[in-house]
Amino acid sequence: MKTVHSLKNHSRKVWTLVLLAALFLTGCGTQTVLTVPEVEPLPEPEGLRIAVASDLHLDPDNTERGGEVYAVQYSPELLDALLWDARQQNAEILLLTGDLVNGGKYHRIELLAEKLHAAEENGMDIYVLPGNHDLAPATQTGFAAMLADFGYNEAFSRDTASLSYCIIRDGLMILMMDTGGYGARSIDLPDAEIPDPDEAFLSSKTLGWAERMLKKAADEDLRVICAGHYNLLTEISHQPESGFYIQNGDRFADVLRKYDVPLYLSGHMHIRGFYQEQGLSELLTEFLLSYPTGYSVLDLTESGIRYRPRRVDVDAWAKETGQEDPVLLSFAEWQQKTLYDYSKENVAFMAEKNPMSRSREKKAVDFFYSVMSAFWDGSLSDRREEVKNMPGYEPFFLCADGFAYGWWLKDLIETAPPELAGFFLSW
Repeated sequence: MKTVHSLKNHSRKVWTLVLLAALFLTGCGTQTVLTVPEVEPLPEPEGLRIAVASDLHLDPDNTERGGEVYAVQYSPELLDALLWDARQQNAEILLLTGDLVNGGKYHRIELLAEKLHAAEENGMDIYVLPGNHDLAPATQTGFAAMLADFGYNEAFSRDTASLSYCIIRDGLMILMMDTGGYGARSIDLPDAEIPDPDEAFLSSKTLGWAERMLKKAADEDLRVICAGHYNLLTEISHQPESGFYIQNGDRFADVLRKYDVPLYLSGHMHIRGFYQEQGLSELLTEFLLSYPTGYSVLDLTESGIRYRPRRVDVDAWAKETGQEDPVLLSFAEWQQKTLYDYSKENVAFMAEKNPMSRSREKKAVDFFYSVMSAFWDGSLSDRREEVKNMPGYEPFFLCADGFAYGWWLKDLIETAPPELAGFFLSW
């Protein structure tokens, strides 16, 4: 297995990235003129096109219309926009890799099922997985029953010890792995094991089932991709009590390597990421409700898998469907403004300890915004030298002295991998 791009692991200090991503602040009223990137259509599919989205956190009960960068108040609309956009880009399959709803309340899962049924009627097959936020009060059997039409009914095989299942179609096996994390009180499958402590895990029974499926794929010369909610290759996924640890994750990664599975798809961390270790690659798809409202697009060809990141064209969906909310009609602009305000407010906070002139603080804000924007659009690796030569480089790091943002941004600039902008993996 190989890629056409050089590979670079950026797992160092990824936990801090998760923490900092969670610190997005409410912003308002910047006078800065920002460039809003155009959302261009993707090229025509090179083969079977699969869209991958994660961490939808559908929550119709949150109706406050605020200015948060985390647009949880728009979760129903952004799910609709995702489903519309994926079909516009000619995706035949959509994989949803967990945290589909924001807490496993039954009315939220019912709303999810309603929206997914409408999308499938438009010609796109959808396969779902639970994440750690999808059950309780819903149980395993309740989740599978309510979302039966999105993978469970079509499955070639279902694991009796978890909500994992296997799809076989067109010479391809899609191994959908339930990585748990949703708590013992939701576990009610008859063969399920109860984790101790109460955290993400793959049981021995589930690992045995997965290996049997992979052996079938090898015997029948099927190509395989695999998906789950929790990560396998990130540094923090190996740290117990981190909230990202998965029991038997290393064992499962070794099983995937044994059968030459090229790619594992995950979410959970709320950021876009790419990792490779001992021949296995992992692609993390970002949190749908945060900048830049992105998802992953895979084209499966005879020779391999091509990945492209995709930003949901919320503006186009809003116009097409007659939305009236001005934020949705100019969503890309709104997101750029809130990202800039996030940068501005965090620099201002750090400048209280490390004061500087207003002009230098402004340069630091522009630098911070540029780095964050480049990271999220995947261009930071290509723009590394440009970023280092920005007028705000020195002011920012003087301002950030003593703060996590200082060493984190330096590390990010040096280690952001080129694969975030796209890659190709051979089978």
